[in-house]
Amino acid sequence: MGSWKLADGIWQEASSIDLTDRGFRYGMSVFETVAVADSRPLLLNDHLARLARAASDCGAHLPAMPSFDFTQTSSGLLRFYLTFGSGKPTAPFDGNLFAIFEPNEVTWKLADARVMTCAAPYLPRPGGWKTGNYWQNIDALATAQHSDCDEALLFNPAGMLVSASMANVFLQIRENWLTPTLATGTRDGAVRSWAIAHTGAEETVIESEQLQLAKACFLTNSRYGVRSVAELDGRPLENLVAPLQQKYRHEIFDV
Repeated sequence: MGSWKLADGIWQEASSIDLTDRGFRYGMSVFETVAVADSRPLLLNDHLARLARAASDCGAHLPAMPSFDFTQTSSGLLRFYLTFGSGKPTAPFDGNLFAIFEPNEVTWKLADARVMTCAAPYLPRPGGWKTGNYWQNIDALATAQHSDCDEALLFNPAGMLVSASMANVFLQIRENWLTPTLATGTRDGAVRSWAIAHTGAEETVIESEQLQLAKACFLTNSRYGVRSVAELDGRPLENLVAPLQQKYRHEIFDV
């Protein structure tokens, strides 16, 4: 792993966070995850625009960022974290910007996923921010893995589909691709937006009972781009996303 902190307008190596920082104490932070393939960031500008928007929405501001030197990385995930800094819980933003690189497999295609629905209601953050408080997501993912699945689908207390625990979700229902609208609390992912543009998917409310009508499904996130779902709650699904995966490979991964 490598880690850096923006200080005096310069990225400097850093290996710790102040224990008084509210990002540590209360999970008051927002982040974006950028896939890096052989030291080349994917969809970087889209991710930074989302980080700036999330910062503004939650009462913070993203400082002017010098270009990050991606030659310090290889293949993996670089997460930019904006924390709220020290102070009382309700004090104005006085935070820090960190970059943390995790070497990992970043591929344009993984094996098709097995997915289950999560029974516990999920309480998403307003605006779909990606925050440092990810406990519910991790708990849902662990439950799925203990059930020999790769992912879990999350529903808000109103019974509306939000996302998978670590990814956005698309379903084909009656020949149309659908994805949860941002109003449900789904995360405004960069790969999600790319997939919407290339499939014409409709952003809409998806109720839990509609999952039985889905004949195909795929997930999107920075780590694996577009991943087909082979099975949903034990029901086999069709793989209809191979062309989209190839397009992602040629437009994003292999550029």
